[in-house]
Amino acid sequence: MDQAALLAELEETGRDPEATADIVRRLAEPGADAAPGLVAALGNVSRSAMWSLRDALRLIGPAGFDAAVASRSRAEKVPDWWELGHVLRGFDERCIPQYTAALSHPMNEIRRQALWGLQNLGEAAAGTLTDVIPFLNDPDSYMRHQAEKTVRALGANAGPALRGIRRDGPVHLRRHALTALALVGGTDQFDRRDRQALERLARIKADQDTPESLPDHCWLAVPGALYEGLFDAMGLHDRVPCTISMGLSAMENDTTVVTDPDGTKHTAFRVFVTPELDGWRLIYADTPLGEMTWDVDDLLDRLSAVCGQAQFFCQDVHSDSMIWSVAVDGAPRRRYWRYEDPEWRGEPMDWEEPLTADPEYDPEDAYEPNATLESDVNSAAHSLSVEPTEVGSTTTLRGHGWLAITRPGVGHGAFTGVVRI
Repeated sequence: MDQAALLAELEETGRDPEATADIVRRLAEPGADAAPGLVAALGNVSRSAMWSLRDALRLIGPAGFDAAVASRSRAEKVPDWWELGHVLRGFDERCIPQYTAALSHPMNEIRRQALWGLQNLGEAAAGTLTDVIPFLNDPDSYMRHQAEKTVRALGANAGPALRGIRRDGPVHLRRHALTALALVGGTDQFDRRDRQALERLARIKADQDTPESLPDHCWLAVPGALYEGLFDAMGLHDRVPCTISMGLSAMENDTTVVTDPDGTKHTAFRVFVTPELDGWRLIYADTPLGEMTWDVDDLLDRLSAVCGQAQFFCQDVHSDSMIWSVAVDGAPRRRYWRYEDPEWRGEPMDWEEPLTADPEYDPEDAYEPNATLESDVNSAAHSLSVEPTEVGSTTTLRGHGWLAITRPGVGHGAFTGVVRI
């Protein structure tokens, strides 16, 4: 039966898996001779049939890969990138040489699909790691993102090879190998010299840090002059110097689950302490603070006992919840928490505007006796310490930031995601 007849039969089989598998096998039987026709048909069949054509091309192997790449080189939109992408990244280990060659293809999308295909092959394609790691510094952000995912998939056991590149070269791959080590194992994969190099680089970059607007969803603040005590007070470990960019990128993947030898699972979090900003250090622990994993009142008391003062700010734009709270010298001082009962705690601070300043104030309305007009989180932060969205070119920045972990022995390598310096 010719290819056209098999394609028509494929459309008629519907969801019969046995019949479909038999047609896929028959479509692939002619090998390289069948590949161009199958690629050309990708955009002219139903979605379910398209998956079957992909499977047939996968069975054909390298010749199927070459036909798919050649079709894009001849015509920009035949087949469409969506269909072609699914085909290109679906080949097996026989096509590793084709994937490696495609990394040098002049078309950006072919290179990206080749990275994706190698990612899908995982450790089976570990030998291509040195061909992949230069893409970690590609000018295209999508390409860099795909390269990061591919390196993580290939490099679970690549630490020794990458450290060998760092030590012995080739020279043009050393910088990429350092980035790759951070991806596959964090600083735990670094030898002493590389760890010192990363810390030195972070300090150099921190000196060049340009203050920029920071997230204002949930954070803590302590005085910069006394911040050192926060690490013990919060039970933080394994701190390493970082830039603002490193800290914010770490918050994108700030949670990991670790398993003890006896099978007990624990959750650990990363915490970012900013450089000193106008005399204050801000602390970002997005997931534990957002989920109220800590007893915030107790945490503020402990922080303020060692730092003199500690502040907590949190707002949820979806629920319209607002919290700002201050503790001084180990004791609560002032708090506002919308929707709590009572909403206000402690006596007003000297910067708070009284209710009587509101033009709509009515003395006959029921107000909490210690309420004021200062319910807005950002306004309170502006008056108390630093309002994150106001951080910018006029902000005085001192020192570098820190990344730390909430459990001992976990290490930074347990967390996924690239940390951008």
